[in-house]
Amino acid sequence: MFTKTLLTKNLSIFRPSIRNFRYILRNPLTQPEVTISETEKEAQKDLPVWDRIFDHRKYMEHEGPLKISTGLAMLDVEPFPRLKLMKLYYMALEEIRDLPDAYKYKVVSEELTKFRMEIVDQNKSIKKIEELIGYGMVEELIFAAHNELKLLKIVKRWKPWEEYGDYDDKQFDEELSNMNSDHWFAEPSETYMHERHDKPERPATSGPGKDE
Repeated sequence: MFTKTLLTKNLSIFRPSIRNFRYILRNPLTQPEVTISETEKEAQKDLPVWDRIFDHRKYMEHEGPLKISTGLAMLDVEPFPRLKLMKLYYMALEEIRDLPDAYKYKVVSEELTKFRMEIVDQNKSIKKIEELIGYGMVEELIFAAHNELKLLKIVKRWKPWEEYGDYDDKQFDEELSNMNSDHWFAEPSETYMHERHDKPERPATSGPGKDE
């Protein structure tokens, strides 16, 4: 009994949770750092921030103390908010470049992303970044950036700019059911053997007010 209880407690730390998404998902902070020489820094000084090489160490710095708590359930305080935001914005721009120029969503998303990148690049103060962008706390910005990146991947897959043609409804329903909308990066959900999609209808039963 004691061994079973101890094993259960030890295994509980490996259960996935939305609170530890920084570690169980492909987080930008876990990607290898790109080193930039002083010569490269000097050469790209006059370039706009979105055309520069991502400077990992630069965005680890921030001014002012971090929050004790966000005050929102399941949303933890981010220890390196500038680093996280900038990496997500760089990743979003890579996805945006693959969209056609005539697609209006590309123009709007690209302008908004570049505007926010400039603010994060020019300001080390987290409070100033929150005030200038006007989207709430920086943790909410990071949450929105994750969802924007997920949406861009979905847009690239479904290509809404193309004309609607004949499409198999069964194939559409199957692909839609396999899309895990709760996942940060909109990856296909896992299938389980015990799931049933062909449950038979229950036979009608008699009851009060029903014709027998």
